[in-house]
Amino acid sequence: CDIMADINERGNYPVISVCDGTIEQMGWLELGGYRIGIRSPHGAYFYYAHLSDYAEGLSIGDEVHAGELIAFMGDTGYSKKEGTMGMFPVHLHVGIYLIHDGEEISVNPYQPLKYLENRRIECVYGRKN
Repeated sequence: CDIMADINERGNYPVISVCDGTIEQMGWLELGGYRIGIRSPHGAYFYYAHLSDYAEGLSIGDEVHAGELIAFMGDTGYSKKEGTMGMFPVHLHVGIYLIHDGEEISVNPYQPLKYLENRRIECVYGRKN
């Protein structure tokens, strides 16, 4: 699921973890650019890609908490050359992977993200849905 930036400026939008967990992957991927992968205590894997920068001081093996700053939205990737930027508009690619019958399967993150967005609105504005 891609979340597009309103302002096409890398590093402008913070990326926060949607779960508690352990950083399992960080670094460059050809298609994902700079990415971070977090494994939740229940085994789900949360993938954030096309990042411009990571939050200061994070590394593989660190524990993170839901709501914690982990990175900034960017436009990295689509190159074997690490650090390639600008091949597409600034956005965040989010993936959620669950274990089902012993296999890791991808889940469309749209509905969980909408749920979290509504919870954020409730927390900020005191509304109940």
